[in-house]
Amino acid sequence: MSRRIDSLYCTTDTAEDVVRSVIEATRSEAQLVKNEVAAAVSERIQALQARQQELVEQIDSLVLTKLETLTEQLQQIQGGTCPYAPGDAENQPRAGVYLLNADAVLSFRLAETDFAEKIPSWGQVGEKSTYASLSFAKGPGLGVLKVNNPSFLWVFACDREGQRRTEGGDRVVATLSHPEEFQDVSVEDLQDGRYKVTFLPLTPGSYNLQISIGPEGADEELCGCPFTLEVRPPTVYQTIGVDAETEGKAQLGSPGEPHVADRIGSVHHPSGVAFDHTGRYLFIVDQSNHRVQVFDSMTQEVLGAYGSKGLGPSHFDMPCGIVADRENKIIVSDLLNHRLQVLEFNPRTQELAFLQSIGSEGSGPGQFSFPKGLGLTENGGLLVCDSANHRVQVLDMDGFKMLREFGSYGFGDGQFDSPLAATITCTGEILISDGNNRIQVFDGKGGFLRSFGVRGKKDGFFHYPVGIAVNDENALFVCDQGNHRIQVFNASDGSFIHKWGGSKKKKEAPPEGEEVPPDSEGEEPQPDEWQGLRSPAGIAVNASGMIVVTDYHTHAIYAF
Repeated sequence: MSRRIDSLYCTTDTAEDVVRSVIEATRSEAQLVKNEVAAAVSERIQALQARQQELVEQIDSLVLTKLETLTEQLQQIQGGTCPYAPGDAENQPRAGVYLLNADAVLSFRLAETDFAEKIPSWGQVGEKSTYASLSFAKGPGLGVLKVNNPSFLWVFACDREGQRRTEGGDRVVATLSHPEEFQDVSVEDLQDGRYKVTFLPLTPGSYNLQISIGPEGADEELCGCPFTLEVRPPTVYQTIGVDAETEGKAQLGSPGEPHVADRIGSVHHPSGVAFDHTGRYLFIVDQSNHRVQVFDSMTQEVLGAYGSKGLGPSHFDMPCGIVADRENKIIVSDLLNHRLQVLEFNPRTQELAFLQSIGSEGSGPGQFSFPKGLGLTENGGLLVCDSANHRVQVLDMDGFKMLREFGSYGFGDGQFDSPLAATITCTGEILISDGNNRIQVFDGKGGFLRSFGVRGKKDGFFHYPVGIAVNDENALFVCDQGNHRIQVFNASDGSFIHKWGGSKKKKEAPPEGEEVPPDSEGEEPQPDEWQGLRSPAGIAVNASGMIVVTDYHTHAIYAF
């Protein structure tokens, strides 16, 4: 397919010919648009005239009915068979007086269907259009997909200057290389310059997705086409973290000491964790070193670190939660500075850079008191667990203005005792964990829907659920810190799926016939050795199925 944008490029030698060509095309296009306007107006005039005829026929029908009714009643009066009119007081018939069965009233009302006031603004004439070669696609559908797991992506329409458009109306077509291996393929015009392409993969394999924009016969491929879709079998959760993998398939970094900023890769009290939108880069909050470290999830190598302790614009004081959006913007909750720090990650240089600070200590809109977990909504909202204010604030990711807040201190539905972590389900519901040892589910506007969990050790019970994450199969992972484990649930109904965790190492029994030697007098007993997770604090899952868990007290980062 040729690119429309190429017809607008010229050199000094070709400028005159190209400009003349565009001028001629502009005049031709103007006549076409004028014809479209005339046709649209004519079509509506014809519709109005047809409606006028219907209304006139209704009037004639009503008149005919009234005339027939009055004529028939007149004959009854003259023939002495018409009943008298009812009386005024005791409803006794009034002898010699008749009440006609019809009056002369006919009316016409516009009611709420009138559109006359909208005619001055009816129709729009513009000079911008969508250039497919400058438009682009983003979304989970371009990552790793799972069989029988619905996925989607967004197509962002752009004009000839590469600027995102803010209106819909384009013809967008999605074509798969093997359409028989997919179901429910659809394109939805969101009327804001975005088009949502959804599909359901049925069979593992590698497929191509072609997306075109434009009128039939003059359509053009989207930038980056064709896209490769990798479809994998569903996750078998019961195999995660069991047997020889209690400490993961790999370990990132190493335990470190606090305030040793020159030793990147070593962490002390790691907390929040997040993948970038590609699932390759991993951001770890190294809490006691007051910084964020970047790892390559494919090689497990550390790439760099950003931050140090302080009060300045680019400093941290006990950073806690972290999220990354699709524009490589990284948001970190700066716990003891009572604010959010906004960073930007450059995949080319693999570096983090400071952008801005958000908020200050307080309880007003956009203020925070010990902010902890963070989450992102599908529509670009930032969820902030404002823990000491016992609420969740929702900010706009563009200007970080507060959109809404929900929650208050308490133990009832929709209330919190220090909200800890936030995430969203695949259907857009908001999940919040808090000190009440439960997970609460809210709609996109913060309205309470349901909750599950109480304090305890049984499956589905919690002891300080400090971190949560949802994968592309709508499975909810919970860092059940006090129970030294991860629990997995169906995010749609809270049903239990799987768990894994750590425990004290069992002491080896002495050889048969030997006794266990007593502790030497004056020596302190040795602490119990531990295997597996001890204090899971943060968790993140990418589309490839990699699960990363930070262990706060063992200063470890496990990959499952």
